[in-house]
Amino acid sequence: MRALFLSISLCLGATAAEIEWKPETRVLVVRGGNYARIARVDGGRLLCAYSRRGVLCVKDSADEGRTWSAERRVGGWRHGAVANAELLVRKNGGVFCFFNRRPAGGNAADARYAIGFHRSDDNGRSWTEPEVIYQAGSDSNTGCWEPAGLELPDGELQVYFANELPYPDSDEQEISMLRSRDGGKTWSGKVTVAFRKGSRDGMPVPLLVPRSKGIVVAIEDNGLRGTFKPVIVASSWARGGWSDGPVGGDSPRRWPALEDPLPTRAYAGAPYLCRLGDDVTVLSFQLADNGRMEDSRMVVCLGNGRARDFGKTTHPFPEGERQLWNSLFTKDGSTVTAVSEATIDGVRGIWTVDGKLR
Repeated sequence: MRALFLSISLCLGATAAEIEWKPETRVLVVRGGNYARIARVDGGRLLCAYSRRGVLCVKDSADEGRTWSAERRVGGWRHGAVANAELLVRKNGGVFCFFNRRPAGGNAADARYAIGFHRSDDNGRSWTEPEVIYQAGSDSNTGCWEPAGLELPDGELQVYFANELPYPDSDEQEISMLRSRDGGKTWSGKVTVAFRKGSRDGMPVPLLVPRSKGIVVAIEDNGLRGTFKPVIVASSWARGGWSDGPVGGDSPRRWPALEDPLPTRAYAGAPYLCRLGDDVTVLSFQLADNGRMEDSRMVVCLGNGRARDFGKTTHPFPEGERQLWNSLFTKDGSTVTAVSEATIDGVRGIWTVDGKLR
């Protein structure tokens, strides 16, 4: 294993920001898991949610991710798989683990794709029964996918997801959102956040950006340059945001995430977004220069406090087989953790590595 620092640098205003990835911090969280997300709970512990063999699971760490507990089951579904775990830790300490139900063919005629969550009031040690808050169709052409939650400054909860249900006769897909103003007891009807006609907006990850008092959402957009590329859509957070209607393909509230465009052929999907302080945003995505998703490698880059001009990309993990469905976790004000479903040293599973901002 090579001990080297991989760095990225970018001019942010008058200062230079740089992340140094530290291979000595690389950890295997679990063999065979997929689509992992990490959050901080209980004032210190880390919680990692993922799916394995179609079941939602968690582990926790009391030593900043150097070691992880035994796996605990959160929930499954008798009609199919539970996927796309995503954690939201509220300001009051409550934890939501959002999920995507995916019916297995032939299991039940009325089983439908759905978005829901489990709730924990003891920092992820135990979980409520699942609550379904949105149902789509029964086949993958009318499915819903990849939920991600957000809490606004006034306490409103939002969950964003990719949604094919409104377009049963085409291959189109939108970004939808549900709101809750009572802590998750009840949820609004669907709000269309983003839709590019003839394309597939997908895999949303929302983030609050205090510099502009806004909500930004990283999505993958295959209508920008040939195949999927990372794009940002945005709204003010006033009154819960998105009062100006869906963000279309030509809207000024939609912009390419990357300062330097990728070649048309390149596949750059599954974006993820986090923040280091108010002035630096961090974006990851899975990049395959040859356009083949299965050849993807995790890429990370830095942007400014308004989630613009991401540049000077680098790879947190060594070159290897299929680094997919990645995410980021802000460990502290100067440390970001990269999370990937990857094969490293011949072992496939959920891997993490830390990088320091200088």
